[in-house]
Amino acid sequence: MKRCPDFGLAPATTIVVLLVLLCSIPRAQGQQSPPHAEQGSILDAVGLPGQMWSANGTYSPVEKNNVISQWDFQQTAVVYSGWHNSLTVTPYLEFEGLIDSEGFTYDNQIQPNAGIKVNKLFRHGIISAGTAYSYEDRFSDSTASGRTDFISDWFGWQAIANPKNRFPGSSWASIGHTSPVEHGDLIEQGYATQGYVIHRFSRGGIIPYGEITLGHDSQGYDWENRYIGGGGLKVGVLVGQIYTELGAGWMHESRFNSGLSADGLKVFLNTSYSWHLFGRGNN
Repeated sequence: MKRCPDFGLAPATTIVVLLVLLCSIPRAQGQQSPPHAEQGSILDAVGLPGQMWSANGTYSPVEKNNVISQWDFQQTAVVYSGWHNSLTVTPYLEFEGLIDSEGFTYDNQIQPNAGIKVNKLFRHGIISAGTAYSYEDRFSDSTASGRTDFISDWFGWQAIANPKNRFPGSSWASIGHTSPVEHGDLIEQGYATQGYVIHRFSRGGIIPYGEITLGHDSQGYDWENRYIGGGGLKVGVLVGQIYTELGAGWMHESRFNSGLSADGLKVFLNTSYSWHLFGRGNN
């Protein structure tokens, strides 16, 4: 049962190395990585910036035909900014949710969070470190509350909003104690995707893509220790600040600890939206 792919390194070391290669170190919990709009500079995130995203589809070949719906809403307030708005301190409120069609306990939960984070903003990305008080309710299993902490990043390039760009892509990574139910569990996750716009229309394009997801944790939960990789075709549409992706792809998943692996079809609909109640992002 304790079998993992032979990368020439121990599983935990392998994950850390690959995360650095992918993302050079937002949070994501459960089965699916958050989609992010391929647009704009994050340097405008001053004032009262907020964001939401949702991911819906069949993301895990091991969990065949399991339809997963995940969402996240977050509102922040910038109480300090420096270095020409490239360093910010932001208290935040967040609400995360996750449900699936098969009833797995780790895929059916809600988690409100209230906390504060420090952010280093770049032209095409952000690195954050934060802490929060979180309440997690796994509907059919257990509930818990307590302090959570994390370091995370997100980077995007070749924004689809620019008609001259042909290679939209993004990556994110996260490490931290982000689950009160899994108290003391250090969870590491990373994701990267790269696409190519083969056809562009007025508000978006048709994009073949490849992607990879990696996960590891310190307590050995099967659903946290895995690799998913593959590619497919998606349509990306940008309307104002709302970015939507509809697509399908063929994926391979390997779970390191249990040795389970499978191939399968991924069908998905992802949406993200950002807003700025005040500040430069409103101009």
